[in-house]
Amino acid sequence: MKRLIVASLLLAVCFGSMAFAAEPAKDVLVLEGSAVEVGKMWGEVNKESILKAYNAFLARAKDKEKELRNFAKLSIELSGKIDCPYWIDELNAIADTVKIDRELYIAFTFGRYRDLALLYKGVGCTSFAVTPPATKNGQIIFHKTRETAPDLQAGYLKKITDATPGGKKPYKFFGEMGTADTGVSFFVNEKGLAGAADVPSQWQPNEWYVEPYKGETPDVKPPKYDGFMNHYVPRYIAEHCSNVDEVKAVLHSFVEKGYIASGKWGTNYLFADARGKVLQIADNCYKIVEENMDPALVKGGKTYKGIAFTILRENDYGSPEDALIDNYGKITVELVNSPKVSKHPAVWNLPRAQSSSTFLIDPKHPDKLTTIFVTLPAYGYSIPFLMGANATPKALMDGTVYQTQKEAFRYSEFYEAGVNDEWRRFIYSVRQKVEKGEDATKDFNEYFLRMVNLVLTMNK
Repeated sequence: MKRLIVASLLLAVCFGSMAFAAEPAKDVLVLEGSAVEVGKMWGEVNKESILKAYNAFLARAKDKEKELRNFAKLSIELSGKIDCPYWIDELNAIADTVKIDRELYIAFTFGRYRDLALLYKGVGCTSFAVTPPATKNGQIIFHKTRETAPDLQAGYLKKITDATPGGKKPYKFFGEMGTADTGVSFFVNEKGLAGAADVPSQWQPNEWYVEPYKGETPDVKPPKYDGFMNHYVPRYIAEHCSNVDEVKAVLHSFVEKGYIASGKWGTNYLFADARGKVLQIADNCYKIVEENMDPALVKGGKTYKGIAFTILRENDYGSPEDALIDNYGKITVELVNSPKVSKHPAVWNLPRAQSSSTFLIDPKHPDKLTTIFVTLPAYGYSIPFLMGANATPKALMDGTVYQTQKEAFRYSEFYEAGVNDEWRRFIYSVRQKVEKGEDATKDFNEYFLRMVNLVLTMNK
């Protein structure tokens, strides 16, 4: 079993002609090993924020301890049924490291986002995929903007090496969530499968939503809390599915068996895989209420294959799909990951847009050359890195990047373009190594840290 390590990479980071300087981040963390090892490391890194969120949760649920413990026991039981007992091992290790109650922490992390303790009530989130024939050179692109209550946000690479009872080891994945959690809001895994779970904003028309939802209303009646909330279903899929066909089978199975819960609202999921196949699927906990394989954008009476949104939004500045339509057939990840699309003002709400990522899935080498453009918070500068890394800079995992950009961010297209230029140069050079079968892990890790430091410096 691979031993978890904390390394310090001393890099000479060049920031060109920028007139400011920042203390560079040096620590990187390898979240690869047994669930206990990974959990212990997560607890050590994020102890303070875990305690803060955990205590806030318990304060809101001070008269619900019995219900919370029952919910924890059910979560433990269900984790075993889906061959994920290592989830509980990881959570127990975190709880022991932070020195908090195991059962109550399990209840907290499994149930905090869908009003189990009336902690969060808002709706939001936007996911979309752009695939051939809409893209240039066959690019496969996936995006998610997460809207939620303000919490420290973390992005990380993770691979649990514990085998399930059937002998299958979980896949390595990149995930994003709050620093106090082990669930996943959005992800891409080593097989090139990307996905996200959205609170169903389109089912409650307000803000800048283009039109009311016309399908079956997925209100959960009665509300359902006994099951996996919508941040653990994506984690299961990230660790166990390689394409959208497998995802579809899992979601149908989970719904039929009663494993899914989400409080009062259903969940709208979007997935894309390395073949360029897209699945949009929604549930109301009790059944699947909507399902579309390779959905297409319809606007102005025209159909645009290869563009799929979970929700359409617009404001005085137009809509994010406008630029996609204008560039149909030649869309690139740089366009998608820009203020014209993913950072369009109609997509995010400044108080709630806590995180986002744009994934460029590499169909030939998804485990090495898939690019993750992670943005914390969603209106900050994106940090591009590649799936071939195995070490996450601590500053991205412990909320430092999120907090720095939230407090000091001032957007500049010039700086964003500079980050993209760095990415293009790196992926061109490292692709040659990968194509030759050479080990480029060190290159990936050093580049990842360099990009984190570049973005931190740009916000000083």
